[in-house]
Amino acid sequence: MSDTADGPAGGLELRLRLPGETVPLDQVVIAVVSLVARVDVVDVNARLNLIEGDLSVIVTGPDRVPVRCGWPWPVDSAPRSVALSAGQMLIAAVPLVASRASAPLFAVPGAYVVDAAFDTGRGVIAAPAVRLVRTAPTDAARADALRDRDALQSLLAGGVLGDGRRAVEVLAASDDPATAAMADIALGRVVTDRGDAGALAVAAVLPPGATGADDRRDAARDGASAEVLTAFDGTPSSAG
Repeated sequence: MSDTADGPAGGLELRLRLPGETVPLDQVVIAVVSLVARVDVVDVNARLNLIEGDLSVIVTGPDRVPVRCGWPWPVDSAPRSVALSAGQMLIAAVPLVASRASAPLFAVPGAYVVDAAFDTGRGVIAAPAVRLVRTAPTDAARADALRDRDALQSLLAGGVLGDGRRAVEVLAASDDPATAAMADIALGRVVTDRGDAGALAVAAVLPPGATGADDRRDAARDGASAEVLTAFDGTPSSAG
């Protein structure tokens, strides 16, 4: 249930969007989280990402055990705030890849429920839960790569860690633009012309504000839609 103008969040609404109703297990999942203002709101927490800890995403799978989506090295940085006028929103791309223990967030095929909540600085609000079905992988090698701890940490770190290179190279050959984009960033490659899915994957790994200026994020802007570009900037845009 999402708090709106009458709730404790003081006119803010949280939305969660996934790339589709079904995603095979050999592809990454990049969510889009939007913080929407229904009234003029000042001093809203702008740390809308996993790295800084104010956004939480919980995934509950077929075993009904909730697992929190994680980042290998969370950063508790200085507070950042933004003013939102009525009808404006912040948009963030969020990688739903691993647990806080760097284990696969989606371990087996089946139906999952994804819940997101955000501390706005004026109260914690939750988005309506979204159902996602993870289907059997279309490529067994890429599915195995997404179960590799070093590969998962490499994808989220934006650079190869440990013994993850071989698995990351397997993922870079994916025909899914988001999966390939995350792998290419980890391998030190520039990502361009991958459309919205690829651009969102880059913005998810290199969120604005939390990671600072980055040429790799700038390069991935080419070919992205106006909506997706706002996820690169961390600045308010008009709500749809």
